[in-house]
Amino acid sequence: MASNNDLPMPSWPLTPPDASDFPPMNMKNMSSVVTAIHVMSTERAALTHLERLYQTDARAQQELARAVDCIAQSVRDGGKLVVCGVGKSGKIGRKVEATMNSLGIYSAFLHPTEALHGDLGLVRPNDTMLLISFSGRSPELLSLLPHIPTSVPVIALTSHTQPSECPLLSLHAPSGMGILLSAPIHEDEEASLGVSAPTSSTTVALCLGDALAIAIARKLHTAPDKGPAEVFKSHHPGGAIGAAHATAMSQTPLTTPSSGASNQTFDSPSSSISLQWDDLNSNSSIPNFSLQLPPAHQRIHSDILVPLDQIPTASSATRQNPSDIRLLDILLTAIQHPNAKSWVFLSPNEIVPPRRIRSFLSRHTNVDMPVVDALAKDSNYSLAVARNNWLLVPESTPLAELQHMVSTSRNGGTPISVIAVMKDIACPDTCIGVAEAEDLWGE
Repeated sequence: MASNNDLPMPSWPLTPPDASDFPPMNMKNMSSVVTAIHVMSTERAALTHLERLYQTDARAQQELARAVDCIAQSVRDGGKLVVCGVGKSGKIGRKVEATMNSLGIYSAFLHPTEALHGDLGLVRPNDTMLLISFSGRSPELLSLLPHIPTSVPVIALTSHTQPSECPLLSLHAPSGMGILLSAPIHEDEEASLGVSAPTSSTTVALCLGDALAIAIARKLHTAPDKGPAEVFKSHHPGGAIGAAHATAMSQTPLTTPSSGASNQTFDSPSSSISLQWDDLNSNSSIPNFSLQLPPAHQRIHSDILVPLDQIPTASSATRQNPSDIRLLDILLTAIQHPNAKSWVFLSPNEIVPPRRIRSFLSRHTNVDMPVVDALAKDSNYSLAVARNNWLLVPESTPLAELQHMVSTSRNGGTPISVIAVMKDIACPDTCIGVAEAEDLWGE
């Protein structure tokens, strides 16, 4: 028996039309059709492979159930799902976010690059993050990991089948805050279609995202006459679906009279805040302003300083020669030491600031390439900053003076990029911490 939540199926024919009803195709057109059918067949095989994985693999089943419970709990607690991805995975992420919202699962899409430039404020402690990356090691997502609040669970939708093998979970899986949604494909896309464009991989990711959305909706919306179908219709007033729903509603008599004063709740998926209508009209008191010190007396804020003893040295468990360290090794080292805020030592006398890492990623997307090889191809770029190029300043140095020194250095000579704040300028062992020059302006 069909449930009340099922939408009526269209009356399409179940058998293909008679071939005699159409004129014969020439070989040129037939070649295009054969290619298209091959793509369809390949993606169907990828979906069959995905379905079999979740039918037979206990780990995959358990992780999927954990993901559903985790997102549902975030929404119940007033939080939301934050979806991240870049490139084609980002476009899949936007579709997943839209589907979630249409089903009453509060969601927001966050571009990882924008997140690193201030949009990370979208993420609240009671949210859950869904990171989509077929490789599981997209540089933009790896750069974001150390800055995600520790209370926020991270779900990685990748091609990996074991959490320990997924770089996106290297920080959160050991603490139990990481969940792997496996979305592998049955064969390499270039081997299947002759081109490595995301095709089968995005198909399985989209399918798994849809499956996740429907499962969460059924877990969240269990009240009588307020199941997933009713919630979806209430969020979809436009188009054919909205028209059909409006017609059905016009034929249903109203049984609940409207009251005088509205006490409606307004929800904001992107901010996890619910406001009562009455609160919008209340005369709440204006908080007192906190006056800052004059610029001439302000000093560099201690919050932006990272102590040297908390900054790790890049290493690789799979490579013996330090000169073979890859960009991926630097990223994983940063991720595994969140207190370092993405600072990494390349050697005892060379430090890599966070902005240098992000800039390097934008220039070299092959994270498996040894750093020395990448630098050899990009001889005008420097990844690390040697100690003798750090600007050593006493902790009493006014902020305005530091800003002037940095600005002056950019007009000629060697631009200042790393600032080391010292208790005693004459004693190198008294370094309080380091900061990037750009942080002096609060970017």
